[in-house]
Formats: sequence, C-alpha cells, structure tokens
Amino acid sequence: LMGHHQDDLIENFFIRILRGSGLKGLTSLNEVERSNNKNLLRPLLKLKKEDLIFLANEVFDFFVQDPSNHDEKYLRIRIRNLIKELQKNGLDQDKLTKTIQNLKYSNSVVDFYVKENLLKNSSQFENGNKFVLNKFFFKQPHEIVFRGLSELIKLVGKRYYSVRGKKLDRIISDISKKQIFRATLGGCIIEKVSQTLIISKEH
Repeated sequence: LMGHHQDDLIENFFIRILRGSGLKGLTSLNEVERSNNKNLLRPLLKLKKEDLIFLANEVFDFFVQDPSNHDEKYLRIRIRNLIKELQKNGLDQDKLTKTIQNLKYSNSVVDFYVKENLLKNSSQFENGNKFVLNKFFFKQPHEIVFRGLSELIKLVGKRYYSVRGKKLDRIISDISKKQIFRATLGGCIIEKVSQTLIISKEH
C-alpha cells in the first residue's frame, strides 16, 4: 500500500516533463500496478492533500509534517513551489488531473499494441533467457518497438529497472541500419543476423 495522493500525481507529472519522459513516464503513477512480482496499490491517488490533512485533523487531531517539505535542495520541493505559482495564475488541478487520466488511456492503447507485437513477432527460448525477434517486430511504430525491446531486455537481463532510453534508441537505430550488429545492454547480448534479432542473457 502506497500513500501517494493527487498532489503527488501532479508533482510526478511535472518532474517527468523536466526529465524528458515519454507517454509512459508521464503516466507512471497508477492506482493499481504490478512491479517486481508485487502488487502496488495507491488507494489515496484521487484524494487531494488538503482533504487528507483535514481528515487527519478531524480523526486523529494531528498530522505529521515532513521537515524536508521546505528544503529546496530537493527537486520535488522546487516543483511543488512552481505548481503553487501556477495555481495562483489559474492552473486548475482538477483539469490537469483529467488530462493525466486521458494520457493514461492513450498509454493503455500503446501497451496493447506492444503486447500484440511481442506475441506475434517474438519467440521465447531457454526458459526466458533468450528471445528471437523476426523482421516484422521492427516494422511497427517506434514507441511500440522501443517499449517491447525494453521489456525483453529487462526480462532476459533479470533487471528491476529498464535500460536508459538514449542507449536503447541508439541500438534501435543501429539495428535498422546494419545487416550484422552485436552489442551488450542491461545484462543482455543483442545480436542481429540478417533480419533476425537474438536477445540472450550475458554470462
């Protein structure tokens, strides 16, 4: 159970914008998700911080104030102060939350086609320690290829986090340009032979 609330959702959205995140990153906080074989639940995500403070005061007669909430050495605090300024100039928190929800819907569509591409154009070997991708895997839109390849590298490499986007973009570009290609990334060996790509565990 995670304590993230609606204000955290909006702060995370702005932090991801500063980091140049794509659609998946911008919508990375969800009420229910699966990560590292664990179910993550965020039951407070639709509640505003001010409402939670009110409830805490009404029920418990106090709430805990984190002293780091005023320290601008932390990016989240600088973002929080920026949001306060935007709110003074008309930022509507409810409308922004609705925008994030619409982006989540779009993200779910992309996820659907990523799974379709993996299902139709990749084959698993050696209990998930090797995958072979056919040429049609790379005929899809860039975001579909990017996410699918990222998922396979994380799976084969037994990594918790996905590989960095810039490195993966460079590899996708090299795969499209070169007939023969070999590289290592995320604990994997990525090898192209003719029009087939093999991803295997690095030993």
